[in-house]
Amino acid sequence: MKAISFVGNSGSGKTRLLARLIPELKKRGHTVAVVKHCPHGFSLDPRRKDSRRFFEAGADGVALVSSEATAVIKRNGLPTDFSTLARSHFEDIDILLVEGGRAKKDFKKIEVLGKNDRPGRMIPAGELIAVVSDQGEGGVRPIFRHSQVKEIAGFLESQPEWPSDRRPRGGKRRKKR
Repeated sequence: MKAISFVGNSGSGKTRLLARLIPELKKRGHTVAVVKHCPHGFSLDPRRKDSRRFFEAGADGVALVSSEATAVIKRNGLPTDFSTLARSHFEDIDILLVEGGRAKKDFKKIEVLGKNDRPGRMIPAGELIAVVSDQGEGGVRPIFRHSQVKEIAGFLESQPEWPSDRRPRGGKRRKKR
């Protein structure tokens, strides 16, 4: 699995970029999953739905199951551990895209800059692998424009497996289609 975190300010275009990258990567034959960092919480459904009512009533976990998808919401009170989540739920995925998670040290990062953003968000040099910016900011890392989805997809394909020193749980590597 290749795992890359896209970091940047709110409104910088991270979600828009990932929504355009996913179909490009799928077109190239990859399986793709996304983890979205939600530091302020999230909601999967409107207030009047049963699953929301169960969770608000104090259930420690709620699962939503259909023929198309499954979602599990659990109260755990634990710090967010994207690495464990990725290894346990997405071991058969080719490319994992993480939206946010600037402080997560396990992932290489691409900084996404909006119109008024400036580079240098204090990302350690060993973690920052590229920048997406329409401002043409200079630097030693590759720089892509927001519109260069095919080029960004190719760059992601060229990245090493994550984590490079160990296999995800399950151990077997799925053959590439």
